Amino acid sequence: MHSISRRGFLLGTMATALVGAGRAATARAAVPADSPAVRAAIARLLGRDADQFGLRRLTPRAGEADAFEISASGGRIVLGGTSAVATMSAFHWWLKYVAGQHLSTNGDRISLPATLPTPTATIRQSTELTERYAYNFTVFGYTTPFWTWSDWERELDHLAASGTNRALALIGQEIVWYDTFTDFGMDELQVRQWIAQPALQPWQWYGETTGYDEDASGFSGPVSVGLLERRADLGLRIVERMRELGITPVFPAFVGHVPDQVFADLHPDTHIPAQGDYSGHPRPYWLDTTEALYPEVARRFYQAQAERFGTTTHYSNDLFHEVGADDLPAVLDGADLGEAARAVQDELEKAVPGAVWLMQGWQDNPRLDVLDAVDENRIVVLDLDSDDSRKWQDTEAYWGVPWCWGTIQNFGGRLGLFGNLVEPGRTFPEVRTSPERKRLVGSAMALEGTHHNPVVADLLGEMTWRRTAVDLEPWILAYAERRYGAADAHAAAAWRILLRTAYSFAATGHQAGEGPLETPFAAWPTLNLTSASNFGPDRWRYDPAEFAPVLGEMLAVAPALRTSATYRYDLVDVTRQVLANRGRLLVDQLRTAYEARDRAGVTRHSRRFLRALDLTSEVLATDRNWLLGPWLEQAKAWGGDAEERGILEWNARSILTIWTSKALGSGGLHDYANRDWHGLLDGYYKPRWERFLDLLPSTIPSGNEPSLDDEWDARGLEWTRQTEAHATQPVGDPYTAASRIAAELAADPV
Repeated sequence: MHSISRRGFLLGTMATALVGAGRAATARAAVPADSPAVRAAIARLLGRDADQFGLRRLTPRAGEADAFEISASGGRIVLGGTSAVATMSAFHWWLKYVAGQHLSTNGDRISLPATLPTPTATIRQSTELTERYAYNFTVFGYTTPFWTWSDWERELDHLAASGTNRALALIGQEIVWYDTFTDFGMDELQVRQWIAQPALQPWQWYGETTGYDEDASGFSGPVSVGLLERRADLGLRIVERMRELGITPVFPAFVGHVPDQVFADLHPDTHIPAQGDYSGHPRPYWLDTTEALYPEVARRFYQAQAERFGTTTHYSNDLFHEVGADDLPAVLDGADLGEAARAVQDELEKAVPGAVWLMQGWQDNPRLDVLDAVDENRIVVLDLDSDDSRKWQDTEAYWGVPWCWGTIQNFGGRLGLFGNLVEPGRTFPEVRTSPERKRLVGSAMALEGTHHNPVVADLLGEMTWRRTAVDLEPWILAYAERRYGAADAHAAAAWRILLRTAYSFAATGHQAGEGPLETPFAAWPTLNLTSASNFGPDRWRYDPAEFAPVLGEMLAVAPALRTSATYRYDLVDVTRQVLANRGRLLVDQLRTAYEARDRAGVTRHSRRFLRALDLTSEVLATDRNWLLGPWLEQAKAWGGDAEERGILEWNARSILTIWTSKALGSGGLHDYANRDWHGLLDGYYKPRWERFLDLLPSTIPSGNEPSLDDEWDARGLEWTRQTEAHATQPVGDPYTAASRIAAELAADPV
């Protein structure tokens, strides 16, 4: 049993939990709260100049890590902050609660008068949380791998306005591997072959895959020097903007992952064991961090990283990510885990004195012997799913080390109206005052994929600045009013339904699967449908009958509110979800007809199911956010020539469908990142269902439905290598399409 007293933990040390970060020799001076960069970001978010805002610096009061004030002076709005992020948060709070406007990752609604509204009294909000972290590593594979600067500029402005002051910066960091390993005897082509293409790089940082034969035919190719350099240029621009806005970039740490047998053969007297398998992918080899070679490689890694991107105060990576207890002895191969962790921290400390090591609280990590071995005052554990698995409670708040309360909620970037608002809105404030919290120092937004269900991010960002629980119904009605532009009885009714259903998920510790109930259209066809991916929920998250009226309420919203991008996005999302729910109910009816040997019923329900799929594709086509084309075109745009554009298109197609050729098989990662996108539904998912449903009637006598797993793998592999173009601009009107669909569903209820 872990002894807290042995670790020297005292409740009185909470205020100095992160003293190490303040010692970092290379840490930059804090960005002033009234920095010109803050004013520029405000102007970008507003879409107009920020001359009506005065900016000033605040001094935090006792018990405050960060604070802001909003006041008025001489007809101007005065935003005060103890940091640049606090001032950006003041602006966002003013925008929401004084001006009644709305920002989100999925549409803004800003319609302001020439003279901006001022507060009637001074508003002050503060937080005791020093660490407000953003990004799961996987976001850089499921959401952002092909983003350009314009995407990142907007993203960083919004992050700062949402109170984020730590953010993982992974774009372009792969060039550090290139710079490092070419100095240790490896041919530069060998290193480029080892580095994965962009959408798969997060899992290489995790130590779960590499670039070697991502596609069995070699279709993936080695990453090019040009691509490495272009991504490094963007990565530097990202971290420079983070610094301007007061967001600390979090860099990947070096925990010993090396280029497999090639590197091991060059250093035969060093302990460099193979690391086994991850869903069909050989993991990178591991340079035992207690070996004499590790400090040399780590020193070069951090030197190369600093040369490219500068240094920071926070670094993240995990020893043996998603390696279970039964497999750990084999991957350690005789090494001592605690000593290995201490060696990682020691080399990080030498490279960047006082740097904080962010570890992820996920599955078996971090293990107690790791935390026992390291300096706990230079560790922060990001508990990725405090709102579901409750690992922080099972470990007595990570045995007394600093930690962040986090939420994951989404897996693979899979779409579906879903979120747990109760946990951040009610439970998180309770945890922040509970003695059980021990050294709670922050929050972590750790979704695997982002830019969906914007209400979840809106609430979590706001809770940074709230010390007490919110009443969720009035909060969400005010959210809807800001998002659409006015109070509306039907919008309110719709959001009450959404709060009772999609956004009231109760924590289960992942016992019912991960994330939203997936669209049935993305599943491998079967009458015994559970989930599309092998990790999705196997049961309803809510009663679909209770959810169904939301579409009618959304369609009844006042005409004046229907033109906003925010309303149109939500209307498409709601319509898509109603059709996905209908598809599941139709599979149930199809199975009943099949078991009753009702051939006419099988034919009828098959036709109805495919019609629901077609209607989904139709409504998705009306909004650019729901198109496959932009994802593919953005990937191709990173290519330096035709061959590389083809490789990157393969990478973009694969991650959404088969993941890689090594992940094929019914038990693998197929469709883990499935999407309700126009282009995928009609071009990839529908042909599978058509094939299955065509064969289904002929199997009625035997009662054994068609089994086509090998064919689905083959189809997936073929589709990833195709190059047909997909629409990048919407067609049609969301309201017209949704109205027509609602009428058709009303005439043919399930």
